[in-house]
Amino acid sequence: MTIFLFRHLSLFRSVFISLWLISSASFALADDNVIDKIKSVYIYNFLSFIQWPEPKVPMTEYQLCMIADQEIIHKLKSVVVGELMDGLPIIVTSFSDMKTLGSCHLLYIQGDREVSPVLLREASQSGTLLIGDAKSLNSEGLGMVGFETRGRKVRVAVNLTRLKKAGFKVSSKLLRVVRIIR
Repeated sequence: MTIFLFRHLSLFRSVFISLWLISSASFALADDNVIDKIKSVYIYNFLSFIQWPEPKVPMTEYQLCMIADQEIIHKLKSVVVGELMDGLPIIVTSFSDMKTLGSCHLLYIQGDREVSPVLLREASQSGTLLIGDAKSLNSEGLGMVGFETRGRKVRVAVNLTRLKKAGFKVSSKLLRVVRIIR
């Protein structure tokens, strides 16, 4: 009887530990999804609170380029679907190469992505808003808007000097809710 009880108790313990591990992993995944959703909404709202420099050619759309996982790209697409900015559609695409950089109004670089300093310099000089949480974005001194994630909280830091140098104008409403870096 004790051997039978011991086996069932051991089985119960194994099942409990397995369920606990699975649920912990799903909570971590859910946290990532929540954070990606928050970042997507922030990115969309930046369109309303940041004014781009005058374009060199007439615009037909706002193109948001992403160097990121497909999950956050899909999240941003779901946020902007059917939305217009200044009467123009908003398009979300994966960034492919330097040739397409000129059509990007915004370039988001996810935290674990490595990008070349040349790409960052070209983007900052071409009127592209650089957003990300990538270390390379800040280490090269070219990042304009950065996400700071701690747990389930996402905060935004804005480098006002870089934005102004690149010709962007930032609404005072946005500046009230972000951390300003100079």
